[in-house]
Amino acid sequence: KRKSKQRVNSFGSSTSEGSQTPFRIAKLQAMGAVAALLLAGLLAALTYVLRLVHSILWVPHRLERRLRRQGIRGPPRSLLSGNAAEYVAMTKAAQSAPLASFHHGFIGRAAPQYREWAARYGRPFVFWFGPRPRLVVSGPEVAKAVLTDSTGAFEKGTTGSGNNPQARQLIGEGLVGLTGEKWAHHRRVISPAFNMERVKVRRRFLNSD
Repeated sequence: KRKSKQRVNSFGSSTSEGSQTPFRIAKLQAMGAVAALLLAGLLAALTYVLRLVHSILWVPHRLERRLRRQGIRGPPRSLLSGNAAEYVAMTKAAQSAPLASFHHGFIGRAAPQYREWAARYGRPFVFWFGPRPRLVVSGPEVAKAVLTDSTGAFEKGTTGSGNNPQARQLIGEGLVGLTGEKWAHHRRVISPAFNMERVKVRRRFLNSD
């Protein structure tokens, strides 16, 4: 019989090379599993970073460039916060100023950014909350085109009262904050109240006051 080769380990005991083979295989398998997990984690992190860069940097830059080609400008934006800081500062300054007299020109106090940025950059103009643009348009023809559109190109999304508790308490479940089937149902319910003949009656009543 052949004697298996013996080797003395660091503890002074002898071990055979044959007995170490399964241990080495298990060790290599464990190292391979750890390496695979590390590689998968690295790829996942890299994918997340690339998606973040795409959504926060590339997409807003592309949209801004397209808007500028159409002649639509707006205030310079921060890469991460957009115009949020300037928006908050303008609102605080306008609302902290004392009221000289009561009048119906409340836009400059309630939403000063619309008046100041429209005067500075013209209409339409665009401003940003983080990577999301807000395109501000005005005029009866534009409003009619948006309100009568049936293609679904103009969505309220999450920018209405749905994500603002204060606005939701003020507006409630009305047409302003609803979309889809709920909006269609509410529209059918209130449509009779806006019949042209009834509107004419209300107009005569208001004019008499």
